[in-house]
Amino acid sequence: MFLIAAVASLYFVYHGHISQETSGVLANLGTGFIGTALTVLIVDWLYERRRSQDSCRSIAMSVLQELDHAIWVWQGDSRNFDLDELYSRILQAEEDDPIPAYTQNLFMRLATRCVGHLNLKKDDLILQPKLAQTLKNLSRLELIRDVNRDFDFHQFKAILATAIESLSETCDLSQPKSIQLPITAHRITSEEHQHYRHFGRQIDGSQQPIWTPFN
Repeated sequence: MFLIAAVASLYFVYHGHISQETSGVLANLGTGFIGTALTVLIVDWLYERRRSQDSCRSIAMSVLQELDHAIWVWQGDSRNFDLDELYSRILQAEEDDPIPAYTQNLFMRLATRCVGHLNLKKDDLILQPKLAQTLKNLSRLELIRDVNRDFDFHQFKAILATAIESLSETCDLSQPKSIQLPITAHRITSEEHQHYRHFGRQIDGSQQPIWTPFN
């Protein structure tokens, strides 16, 4: 609107049959409208940029929380562990750690959510290409159960670890580092323990908790 008013004012200045005094007034109005229009455009751009950044941060946090839950079900032990412990559990995961179907479902669901973010938040993710790449990498977890492809465990771990690093950066969290897990943080990855962590009951349906031994 301001640009239209500015163009109209300047048009009459140069093409209208008006007095010099009126021409001066219109010229001042025209330049004023242009300045106002530019200010509005800059403010709108800054607002949209901030909104996109907040949206990306929200996406990263939700993905990080869902990844945290999947790793807990897969690797155990206590539900309350910090970012460094989450990161270290991924790095210390072993190839013979079972990944039963219900645990695979958690990673596949996470991958599907990442695909959704990539499709629905394209405009926001333009400002965060690193986050977009992380979501794209995580979306590959949809293939974790694809029998027609070789499942590369080391690549799987690399995707998870790199995702933690990238998501932490987007969320303005400190970069995770590998730590020596405390003595109480046993890696208990048996299918029985994963089943209990995920469903809240043992495989046989018993509600009896599976206690973690601390030696």
